[in-house]
Amino acid sequence: MSKPQLAALVTFCLGFTAIAIGATWLADAPSRAGILRQAHAFANPFAPAQIFTDTYDLQGDNATQPNATFVGNYTAVSCSTPVPIVSNATLWRSGLGNPANDVDWYRVQLGAQFRYTITLLQQQPSDLAFLVLVQDQVGALLASSPSTYAFTTTFDAPTGGNFFIRVQAANAFTITNTENKPYQVTLCSSQLPPTPTPPPPGLVPDPYEPNDDIAEASVPTGTRGTPSFIAVGTSIANLSFTPYATRTADDADWFRVFLLGGSTYIIETSNVQPGVETTLWLYTGTNLLASNNRHTPGQRGSRIVFTAPSTGDYWIKVTNSDTSPRVAGQTYTLSVNEQTPAPTNTPAPTPSPTPYPQSPDRFEYNGDFDFATLIAPGVKYDQLNFVPFQPPNPTTVDNDFFRLPVKQGVFYTCETFDLGPGVDTNIIVYNQDGVGIGGNDDVSPEARARGEFRSRFSWLSGYTGYAYILVGDVNPPRADQAQPRTYALQCSIGLPETPTPTPPPFTPTPLPPPPTPLPPEPTPTPVPTPRPAQNLSVRPAEPPPPSAPTPTPPPRVVAVDVIVFVDLNRNGQFDPAAGEGIRGVSVRASDERNGIPLGYATTDAEGRARLSVESEGPVRVSVPLFGYSIVVNESTTLRLGVTLRVPLPARLN
Repeated sequence: MSKPQLAALVTFCLGFTAIAIGATWLADAPSRAGILRQAHAFANPFAPAQIFTDTYDLQGDNATQPNATFVGNYTAVSCSTPVPIVSNATLWRSGLGNPANDVDWYRVQLGAQFRYTITLLQQQPSDLAFLVLVQDQVGALLASSPSTYAFTTTFDAPTGGNFFIRVQAANAFTITNTENKPYQVTLCSSQLPPTPTPPPPGLVPDPYEPNDDIAEASVPTGTRGTPSFIAVGTSIANLSFTPYATRTADDADWFRVFLLGGSTYIIETSNVQPGVETTLWLYTGTNLLASNNRHTPGQRGSRIVFTAPSTGDYWIKVTNSDTSPRVAGQTYTLSVNEQTPAPTNTPAPTPSPTPYPQSPDRFEYNGDFDFATLIAPGVKYDQLNFVPFQPPNPTTVDNDFFRLPVKQGVFYTCETFDLGPGVDTNIIVYNQDGVGIGGNDDVSPEARARGEFRSRFSWLSGYTGYAYILVGDVNPPRADQAQPRTYALQCSIGLPETPTPTPPPFTPTPLPPPPTPLPPEPTPTPVPTPRPAQNLSVRPAEPPPPSAPTPTPPPRVVAVDVIVFVDLNRNGQFDPAAGEGIRGVSVRASDERNGIPLGYATTDAEGRARLSVESEGPVRVSVPLFGYSIVVNESTTLRLGVTLRVPLPARLN
């Protein structure tokens, strides 16, 4: 019987959104000099383009910065009358076939110390959609955006110099001999704002800056990893009016608070240090509900006692009327507490325990994509938990979303650590459009067998942007039982290191038991007196011929070939010529009967690994990186392919 060929397919999603940027600047390349001189020599760069022609294309090659068409030298240009620097340009060039294959590059010389605004506009509506990129003279990307009819970006040019504009089609569009689709690029400028005066040495803003308005306080920004929020029953100390790094003043501190309708709350500032004179303001949206400067003469603290008319979000604004210079130590404390009703003559009922005594972790609220916590690779975030924020009922569960910056072509690994009692984490990773890439419940079957329920997921980023990481509990706890359900999260660059398999502990072979003593020999029976011989013939007995030795059977060898690859062309086959192999993936073999390790290998540059082990029984082959494991009874070949697009749930419930 021929050896079976077993194929295993491990799937996860790689969301590819690739933007190629020709960022190489060959300033003095001799081969480009003639083309650059020709770009400067255009007699009339704004002449109307003919059908299927583009007067800005340079000898059919405008796909790199050195060949970018020079479109002028500008400094101060009023934005009330922007200057058209490109007109009647089209995305078409002979020999390219589909016009969507054309790319237009433009170079513009800009003066220093100006803020410039570049606008691209189709000169007539069409089915064409643009992808526009703006780069500075060293290739740094200043703006990138798809646009259907118009694109506008503003950027600063402190030192001036060459700037490059790249225009290409973002969709496949149609064009005929009677239909042209020209576009225009305009430019204007304004003065750069003054550079803010740096704060005195040692003076830094508090961790909630910048939160100078409702919009900034609503989302993670600046030095904050979470929105500017204060929970009822808590206080935030060491707040200050030190301005954020790029600003000259701190006009206000804004905080969001969730209040229940019909309940009365005390909102106040305390421990107000010299140099700070607080005023409290309470809003719903833009509607002012209450305000207070000093509630006690001689004290700089403020207080608002307020009964919420309805349940929902309210906004606290804190301002400082003291104009003293900002120095270290000018701090205050903000607190929000629910007021206990005054006692009445009616005997109070026996108080019931607080239904939700637990405290959310420091990143709440981060229960959806919009409020995902921004994290950095290589940093371990500990003391996280599954306590929900302001749960409406005891059965509410918590999901934690995190946002990780990623770069195209780089492997990333996210995993959980330090699981608290009863915690069994699950990880799901999404791309920046909220489409699932992949996920993991347990690191490996071996870890699960040891009672380790942490999670790990690795993937190759197909784009540059953000990835979203959802962490949940496989068995979500109730809101009032989630406090001990703690964990830590860390996302790192690269694949996880494969540990060297540890040999099984040495177990000494027990000594055999001492031999049982032989029973005493019986008393010999008296031999009767021999009688005379009676003519018996005697001949010596011949020894039996030696028996042939029993041959020792050769050991049984099981050979397993493993191929791990990325199915780039999605044909379900391994194509080594296309570079689909994944290098450095650990492959292990163990005896299925007793779990003893038999072999270990890692894949080579083509994604291949071979294990030849001796075993009288079935062999378990596992690839821990993908959580894959299979039992084989004879030599075989395993192919593990990574393919695309696996739909995943948006929440863990």
